[in-house]
Amino acid sequence: MNLSALFRRSMLAACIGLFSTPLLAAAPDLPALLTKNPTLFDFKISPDGNYLAAKTYSNNKTALVFLDAKTLTMLSSLPMGGDLQVGEYQWVTDKRVIFKITALRPWEKEPVHTGELYGVNVDGSKKGLLFGYRAAEQQVGSNFKKRVARDAYGDFIDMVPDENNRVLIKSIPATSDGEAYPEVLAMDIYNGRTQSRGRLPTPLADVVPGPNGRPRVAAGVNRNHQKEVFIRAADSSSNDWEAMPSQQYGNTFNPIAMTADNKSLYVIDNRQGGLDGVHKLNLDTGKYQEVYTDANVDVTETIQTTDERGVYGIRIDDGRPAYLLLTNEHAEAKIFKELLATFPGEKVDITSQTRDGHKWIVYVSSDVNPGSYYLYDNQKVSLSKLADVSPELAGTTLAPVEPIQFAARDGLKIHGYLTKAPKQSAEKPMVVLVHGGPHFVRDSWEFNAEVQLLALSGYNVLQVNYRGSGGYGQAYQRAGYRQWGGLIQQDIIDGTQWAVSQGHAKAGNICLMGASFGGYSAVQAATLAPDLYKCGVAVAGVYDLSIIGKEGDVPRVYFGQAYLNEVLGQDEAQLAQFSPTHQAGKLKAHLLIIHGARDERAPIAHAERLKAALDKAGKAYQWQIFDDETHGFYGEENQQKYFRMVQQYLGAQLKL
Repeated sequence: MNLSALFRRSMLAACIGLFSTPLLAAAPDLPALLTKNPTLFDFKISPDGNYLAAKTYSNNKTALVFLDAKTLTMLSSLPMGGDLQVGEYQWVTDKRVIFKITALRPWEKEPVHTGELYGVNVDGSKKGLLFGYRAAEQQVGSNFKKRVARDAYGDFIDMVPDENNRVLIKSIPATSDGEAYPEVLAMDIYNGRTQSRGRLPTPLADVVPGPNGRPRVAAGVNRNHQKEVFIRAADSSSNDWEAMPSQQYGNTFNPIAMTADNKSLYVIDNRQGGLDGVHKLNLDTGKYQEVYTDANVDVTETIQTTDERGVYGIRIDDGRPAYLLLTNEHAEAKIFKELLATFPGEKVDITSQTRDGHKWIVYVSSDVNPGSYYLYDNQKVSLSKLADVSPELAGTTLAPVEPIQFAARDGLKIHGYLTKAPKQSAEKPMVVLVHGGPHFVRDSWEFNAEVQLLALSGYNVLQVNYRGSGGYGQAYQRAGYRQWGGLIQQDIIDGTQWAVSQGHAKAGNICLMGASFGGYSAVQAATLAPDLYKCGVAVAGVYDLSIIGKEGDVPRVYFGQAYLNEVLGQDEAQLAQFSPTHQAGKLKAHLLIIHGARDERAPIAHAERLKAALDKAGKAYQWQIFDDETHGFYGEENQQKYFRMVQQYLGAQLKL
């Protein structure tokens, strides 16, 4: 029996008797259900398959736990003190993990890496800081530091230890503007002592090592916000980097992995200026071999072999996610194909595999599945569930997310998603949920707590991947440059009018909603189409574009001004035209303005200026400041409070 049939039979057996008793039709408390932190998540299996690591929440912060892989009994746990949390982690031996320490910063929605690396064994022993500004170790009776404290950020490169128990990390010096040239270090996984492998030749470089553990390719971004790529000879023991001519690669060059022979590099790139595809680059000859480029969308990700020396699959997101296997040479490719058949129509991600490739941790999710973790044993051909991310939603019927497309007024094809309320109303209330960015990001077919909150509360939900969004090629993204308040907003309006024409919404009973750029759009689009929208929920938005180059953290980044000049421009008349603070008099929509007092990405000055403009124009609005939040909502309590506020506000503004 194949894996797919076996799993379906086991799931059928588990469901027998599920409907033997009547279910109560009590209205679910959606804000509480949709904001609850998962009990266990982010599972990874040890290289020998004997242990599992996972994250959990302790006092609203992420902690690390270790489990016996056979019995699933907990072996140890590691919460962090103060405002510190467990971030990204990697197994480095059969019994040891190294992870990044994270903390909440004033400009980020979620915790960010402090730069420190921490190590711990499965039994909780040999734990401690390995790298970072607090990691200095003093030798007894001497002033000589055995382990150096570095004012730098540590990042993972290659977590497979060499014969001396050293892994490869990247040390990024802390600078005021972020223009840092990283140093590659071989770090002892037990005591944190390091040995330099040379400095990288470009700022904030992504580096790919060869099979010998020596850096081979480095790709970064210069002060002009341009991509730079450098190559080092395979047999070089020095730090001599050679710049790759810029005409040989595209501006999205993303190195993935070196081949086992150390001669070729798998890379995601748009060398011809079109869509991002997977290529194989011969580093000796400079010859590009196209592996796969889609006709409609960028490649989202590659699926790599256990040893990270090969790529056997890719994922694209043209509406729903789709997978393409590039080769049948690897046993892993055949197993992955079986897993795709077992979970048809869902997103399938491999979080980790054992060294021998016999056991895999599989993460499965969809538009109506927040996510489930499974342990797959390909020798026993067995699949067992480890945990659901949101078990409390098991009895809630969620709303499917459907891909849509429409033509903008200038004929450009725009993609997006429509989620219908389970119970349709003659009033056709709709919320247009606008994603942030606006560039390099997009809406995708996935579980989205905000979408489900809105749909299950009775509103159809429209998401628009307006021009300027990532994922559809450089030409599509660049079409939104310097059009933040113009063509981008027209796409959002055209999408709304499409929804009205298709019978999914009624003009004047529609609300705009979004955070960051989405919060900006919730106000700006309403000034351009005042009769179309009844209200707007604007969260952490930028409302006066003239101060973006002066306020917040973006101008402080070394390439920040070059980026803003490229995507926003310096035309003062246009910036005023595109700023809601200058257009408040055109508004008819009622606004709910929500902002975090500690936001440095979109400083509260934006919200205060909008408030003053609305007061001057005599416009109605609601005002809510979260003193303890930053660029959005992270804490479970504040997320729930925000969801309840949105429910109450929409209930008062829109007809259901």
